Amino acid sequence: MGGSNKKKEQIYMETLLLIGVLAIIMEFIDSSMGMMYGTILSPLLIGMGFRPEVVVPSILISQAVGGAIGTVMHHKYNSANFNGLTKDTKIVLAIVLPGIVACVFGAYIGVSVPGWILKLYIGLLVIIMGFFCVKKYSFKFSWWKIYGIGLVAAFNKALTGGGFGPLTSTGKIVGGIDAKLSIATTTYAEVPICALAFVFWIIFNGGIDYVYPLTMCIGAAIGALVGPWVTFKMKTEKMRKLIGVLAIISGIWCIAKIFL
Repeated sequence: MGGSNKKKEQIYMETLLLIGVLAIIMEFIDSSMGMMYGTILSPLLIGMGFRPEVVVPSILISQAVGGAIGTVMHHKYNSANFNGLTKDTKIVLAIVLPGIVACVFGAYIGVSVPGWILKLYIGLLVIIMGFFCVKKYSFKFSWWKIYGIGLVAAFNKALTGGGFGPLTSTGKIVGGIDAKLSIATTTYAEVPICALAFVFWIIFNGGIDYVYPLTMCIGAAIGALVGPWVTFKMKTEKMRKLIGVLAIISGIWCIAKIFL
């Protein structure tokens, strides 16, 4: 009996370690490229057998923690200037403010809409935006476009735990914003959006086991310390293409999970 309990404890600790390592890797990618944390990690953990009601809030709160640290690092490396109400800060607000409303509806609707519909919708949207990035297709910058991106992206995030980064990063680039600035402002915007979506999710769906969110928060914090340095070092043009390719991959991955 005692041996059986020890084996269960070992499996439990190994599972926590795996989750923590995955959070480190995905937040490293997310804070350096502005995407992939929730979009990849959410279906991956669910595919491993974790329940969605555990996965989604865990991703939301851990990405809020990772995003907060990543924002500080992006500011440190001058990928963006968040010192006061600068234009960069206003871009973040333009994403966040309409996104607050979207978070409420997204968290509420997320429990009633079939999962395959959500995956198909987000996957197709992200693929289209990624294609625009790769082909260097862009519009002239305007604030209403940024507001629209924030509204749709936050709705996606609260629905599934993913889809925010690929849409905001590619959307802002297509909307005329520099690639590095797009990543930095996406990282910043994820903080309040993810934190609010987490709160609303708990309100609408009840409490969760906080061991898993805590483990992922620690992993995300570690990954966010390194990712922004990659953003700082890469050339803007290469970054735009890479962001587009990653968005297309994440969109295909999202749709593929419908059939897997």
